[in-house]
Amino acid sequence: MKISPFSVNVHWDKRYPKAGTKDCPLQLFINLKTVQFKVGLRLYCTEREFQALNSKGGPQAIKELRRKVEDYVRKAEMILAKLPKPTREGFQRLFKSETDIALSHKTDIRFLFEEYHEQLMKEERIRTATNCIQSYKSLSQYKSKLFFEDIDEVFLKGYMAWMRNKGCSPATGQIYLRNLRTIFNKAIREGYISERLYPFKNYAIGTSAKSKAVLYPEHIKKLWEYKPNGIRETRAKDLWFFCYLGNGMNFKDAAYLKYKNIKGDKISFVREKTKRTNTVSEKEVNVFLHTETKKIIQRWSNKSKNHDDYVFPFLNNTIIELERERRFKTIKRITNKSLNKIGESLNLPERLCLNLARHSFATMLKLNGTPLAFISDAMGHSNVTTTEHYLKSLQDNNIRDISSKLLDFHK
Repeated sequence: MKISPFSVNVHWDKRYPKAGTKDCPLQLFINLKTVQFKVGLRLYCTEREFQALNSKGGPQAIKELRRKVEDYVRKAEMILAKLPKPTREGFQRLFKSETDIALSHKTDIRFLFEEYHEQLMKEERIRTATNCIQSYKSLSQYKSKLFFEDIDEVFLKGYMAWMRNKGCSPATGQIYLRNLRTIFNKAIREGYISERLYPFKNYAIGTSAKSKAVLYPEHIKKLWEYKPNGIRETRAKDLWFFCYLGNGMNFKDAAYLKYKNIKGDKISFVREKTKRTNTVSEKEVNVFLHTETKKIIQRWSNKSKNHDDYVFPFLNNTIIELERERRFKTIKRITNKSLNKIGESLNLPERLCLNLARHSFATMLKLNGTPLAFISDAMGHSNVTTTEHYLKSLQDNNIRDISSKLLDFHK
């Protein structure tokens, strides 16, 4: 006879009676091979009522309490039976999830999304944590009850079609599916589901091939010659050119720069986007300090220039990462609002914002014949495929010039 590797019993905890009553909480006592623990049920009763649970019949209130307790016990046993390597944490996540007891042969994905979100928050990866929750919300809007067993290739294709019909960009759907893929890998790795349920074996999430909006040389010249109105426009223009001249530096990297990143005529930093990831090594980006870049730093830099102080006074070391992220978003929103006004004044073909600095830097190098590998390295990309997505197609006049030279050898 096979001996069960676990047991589930109901416990009446007389240590914590409700104030002014004889009602005490009911708990499940879980006994695994290597660990024992209790899980609260948010149910209360007297000692006499608890003893009556082991009998049949009784008042309606006892019958209802008995039904709830039996449902909880059955749910606990089903969860423990399906976990290849049950642990306290794994059981509690599944048990406290909103999985319907009648459907408990399936595994709800919500608890693993929540666990992953908590992990990201502890690692202060705020943006990734936010994307994680947004992914779950979007997927649950497509299908209200989400179980690992129901997600297959048909589901993935249907979800992307649903996102397109909503007017969302392919890139957004791809980001959300990458988070779902992470959750599947986590569930398989930790023994919650079988590897045979993995839906991404024959489904490629892909990347959006849409090239980014950019400013071409003539537009950048107009922006350079623009006379700002007021301090906000002045600062916004300076911050745009700081990013542009800084190898198309992402504005978050600029906001998070510290004086220790400045080494002589060079800025060296690791991109915020790739920090605290699981890559083997963090790629350091090296930027030459252009004369104009130095002037911008002088105009807007933090008065305190200690080694660990931020270059720009948007952030400081006394606040937690969540507050830093909030302040960063605020200054970015204000800056982009000013840039948008400037762009409208100049009649620019694209909505002027900080992101255009990065895209425009890449395209300017491309127009100058710079090798793709160099552009990729300058921007801190791990591969040239990522860089290609930043490169706007050449303008008609550039294509015309190239075409006119194709038969130069014939002259």
